[in-house]
Amino acid sequence: MLRQRQIAVAPVDGGWSVACDGGIEPIMFLSGARAESQARTLALRLSEAGGNVEVTVRDRSSTLVGSTRYFARPAI
Repeated sequence: MLRQRQIAVAPVDGGWSVACDGGIEPIMFLSGARAESQARTLALRLSEAGGNVEVTVRDRSSTLVGSTRYFARPAI
């Protein structure tokens, strides 16, 4: 069974964080839009490597405003 990885975009002091489980260090951004873009890019790469990924996005009040799942892509 494939394990689903989690990527979270959330506000932090001074900007936005993209945090991914599995030992990947959090990435900091000044722009929320840039953080979301990087989270999508990371999710696509992880799905291409064979894993399911869920990206969650929180707004400045830490309310969940979106969630997208990326499914593992089979090797061609």
